[in-house]
Amino acid sequence: MKHIIKHFRTAAGFLLLFLLIFTSVTVFAEEYDDYSEEEEYIPETYYDPIQTNSLPGWPQGQPVQAAAAVVMDLDTDTFLYAKNITDTHYPASITKIMTTLVALEHAGLDDVIACGEEVYDIEEDSSNLGIQPGEHLTMRQALYGLMLESANDLGNAIAVYVAGSIDGFAQMMNEKAQQLGCVNTHFTNPHGLHSEAHYTCAYDMAKIAQAAYENEAFREIVTTREYSIPPTDIVEEERVFANHQKLMQPSSDYFQPWCTGGKTGFTSDAWNTLVTFGEQNGLRLVCVLLRENGADKSYTETTALMNYGFSQFVRMNVTDGIPTKTFYDILDLENPNTGTTLYRIPELDQEAVTISEPGLVTIPVNADQSRLTSAVGAGGRGALTYYYEGWEVGHGNIKFTPLPTGITLPYHEKRDMEELMKQSNTVRRIREVHQTASSAWTTLVETCTEYYKKAKEFVASNSLTVLLAGAFLLLVLLIVIIILILRVTAEARIARKIKQEERALLRNAERIDRMSAAQIEEELRAGMEAERARAEQERKRIAMEQEEERKLRETEALLEEIRNEHFDVKD
Repeated sequence: MKHIIKHFRTAAGFLLLFLLIFTSVTVFAEEYDDYSEEEEYIPETYYDPIQTNSLPGWPQGQPVQAAAAVVMDLDTDTFLYAKNITDTHYPASITKIMTTLVALEHAGLDDVIACGEEVYDIEEDSSNLGIQPGEHLTMRQALYGLMLESANDLGNAIAVYVAGSIDGFAQMMNEKAQQLGCVNTHFTNPHGLHSEAHYTCAYDMAKIAQAAYENEAFREIVTTREYSIPPTDIVEEERVFANHQKLMQPSSDYFQPWCTGGKTGFTSDAWNTLVTFGEQNGLRLVCVLLRENGADKSYTETTALMNYGFSQFVRMNVTDGIPTKTFYDILDLENPNTGTTLYRIPELDQEAVTISEPGLVTIPVNADQSRLTSAVGAGGRGALTYYYEGWEVGHGNIKFTPLPTGITLPYHEKRDMEELMKQSNTVRRIREVHQTASSAWTTLVETCTEYYKKAKEFVASNSLTVLLAGAFLLLVLLIVIIILILRVTAEARIARKIKQEERALLRNAERIDRMSAAQIEEELRAGMEAERARAEQERKRIAMEQEEERKLRETEALLEEIRNEHFDVKD
């Protein structure tokens, strides 16, 4: 029986152990399943408003997880899709579009670059082609490596060759950005590796990409799917690499036949960035995404936005302009400019002008063309800009047509024109004042922004020093506050004591006024008696202290005598 019970307990123990293990595995599996089913992270910027969606009659673009995004028509400068287009973000490697553009404008493709130690001045784990100091490559090879393989070492080599230093090249990049009309861009290096002072915005990157795409050599580079650099004077093997832009690679799951190139970018601070060029349905578009939530999202959201642009918009010529009568109509003369339309635009101080070529605009497919408006001089004297519901959608050019010899306008028409010119001159002066004030304000804002960014960069690079300085200042401030509190408290206590004494004296004086002479005399006598009693008490206390001191001295003398006798016996 005992044997059976023993086996039963053993079996029960094994069963309990099995149940514990099974329960643990089940719980672990459930936890793993919960983790695998965790919802996808969606950045808060996904819910930011899309600027173009607020335009009346404009096709509604989809929300994207990128913090900033644009789709722009390369030929009309029209922004078909706009989200946070001027917000500051880090560009990462799409910086190399500007690097390539500046290099092409200041060097030849067959120039030979002698690479130096600058090729090592990059982050160790960043993309590179293993360029060695002393190695020689042509500018063409270097730019292909820069744009297709995103080689940061080649970015430094190109910068030093073109400008003599990386800082000098960055200055050239910033000057080019200003020339292109960029509003929120500053470069510090040619490759895009992280720097607090290296930033841009979607609007500016679209403008930079547009300028680069107009360069034939740039288009040749950016539309290339694969390239190889043959052995050099130092490296013996051939370097073969493919364009990182997966939308243009037929072997990629993200391939799109309309994609003609672009540039990828990523750092832990910038997240994913992507610039994509595409051509379809007679449109040439560029899409820019900044601070995108992953490479996969950068490709899928770019595809959606580019398809939105190709399907929802159309480019067309505009022959209608500012509807006014010309002097030919007034004098009933035959128009010598066959095939053109004449306009009288007082703002240009001209009696007649004509559009030299039809205006080019990009508008929604089913747009109401009656909503198109135009403004002369918005892009400079002689320029005509078109708007759709206040949103810039294209442009054209105008030229001046002088009056035929011997023909003048009728007096009343001339007088009307002179009055219009006076009004336009007043408007022009107001605009000049406004532009001056606006320029001053912009300069002030830019200066403050620059100082803020420098301070932010200093704090980021000297966080411990700033923390210690802040702690020291806080301690000093705390000590000063404590001293002030103690001082104010002490002064309040003294003032309160003085007031109490004054009130006591006042009460005593009032009490004395109410007393008779006999009472005063009796009080004085009592006071004197009390004073004598206190004096007698004090005398007795002193006498007692003196007596105690005498007894203490006698006791010490007795102890000294006993000690001396003890030592005498011992010796």
